[in-house]
Amino acid sequence: MGTQEFVGRSTDAEAPFLGASFWQVGVSITGKAIKAFDSRPDINKPAQRCYVIELDSPIEIDGEEWDRVSVGNLAGFKMALESMKPARLDGLKMGDRILLECDSIKPAKKEGYSPRINFVLRVSRG
Repeated sequence: MGTQEFVGRSTDAEAPFLGASFWQVGVSITGKAIKAFDSRPDINKPAQRCYVIELDSPIEIDGEEWDRVSVGNLAGFKMALESMKPARLDGLKMGDRILLECDSIKPAKKEGYSPRINFVLRVSRG
């Protein structure tokens, strides 16, 4: 067998996070989970499992169009994932199809804290 060569570009893996500023009540995304990774935005907190979602339709973030995004760094996403029925999911699997919709925003109770984005998360597997 001959030599194999592989090439990767960091720009091919870019997928910006959908932060709190993106979400408003009624805003949603649909797509397929294509990658999982751990993110640690604060060294004093445990890493969070995050996912790259290949979108069904591109969205605009900061004036740029994207066909994939990262999700998982918001408490409301984790809570929606953990509350899945009929059974709690430990996480998304590659190939899972998702619909993620902001259904409400809970104001912060204490000064200096961020509001919580609440989601309805639907996962289709199989």
